[in-house]
Amino acid sequence: MNAPDDQPATPPESRFLLAAGTILYGVMMLVALLWLWLRDRMEALPPAAVGTHGPWLASAIGLGVGWLGACALAIVNPRVARMRELEAVAKRSFQASGEMAAILFVTVGAIAEELFFRLAAQDAFGVTGSVAVAVLVNSYLAGWRWIPVSLLHALALSLIVQQGFGLLGSTTASAVMNYLNLRRIQCS
Repeated sequence: MNAPDDQPATPPESRFLLAAGTILYGVMMLVALLWLWLRDRMEALPPAAVGTHGPWLASAIGLGVGWLGACALAIVNPRVARMRELEAVAKRSFQASGEMAAILFVTVGAIAEELFFRLAAQDAFGVTGSVAVAVLVNSYLAGWRWIPVSLLHALALSLIVQQGFGLLGSTTASAVMNYLNLRRIQCS
């Protein structure tokens, strides 16, 4: 569908970035599940999914941690030049994509990241290894000044899983934080 001036309704760069991100997240999910399968650890998935505290408490913890994370990002991101650049790209990418695309992208991203970092990596390397992998990946994308924020974020999500709130808690926290951060970026 084209806009009135015969321009594409969604700029090609935006569509490409969203498609590339979705493919990357799909690959992360497959790698996480393949890593578990190759290590004969697929049985780790069901008990890690919800955790030992049940879905309501896991979801509540996730909502609270996600909201706190979004508040922290609203304070920190404007002070880090590389994060301002990444926020500008996110704003452009999601500007014409619509609310449903943003929700789906954030949800798929949260599921993929938590399967990869909190299930596969944490199962293989423990909390310390999981946090280290997440910090390396996120700091590579955002720069060395992002290390303290990335460290706190990865540690909080890993502890959610370790303390029995499962992937539901960590995925909820990740999705809520990313969605609220994206909404803040779009409204700025």
